[in-house]
Amino acid sequence: MDENRTRLEGAPFTLGEAAHYLGLSRSFLYKLTSQGKIAHFKPAGGKLYFKLEDLDGYLFRGRRAADYELAKKADAVVNRGRA
Repeated sequence: MDENRTRLEGAPFTLGEAAHYLGLSRSFLYKLTSQGKIAHFKPAGGKLYFKLEDLDGYLFRGRRAADYELAKKADAVVNRGRA
């Protein structure tokens, strides 16, 4: 992404911009799209475009909860229905 260009709200990322945002090579990002591992758009022109929320969804996949979050959920399950 051209650092001097202001991204319009909701404007799609190109393949190069998306790769830069994710810290991946263009070829690896293209491979992810062909494997169906990251959402993308491919209009009739053939170029790939990405929405920011889809890139973030890929970036933040597989989140592991912290111990305190797991303990809080476990406590809520154990104490469910107790008043």
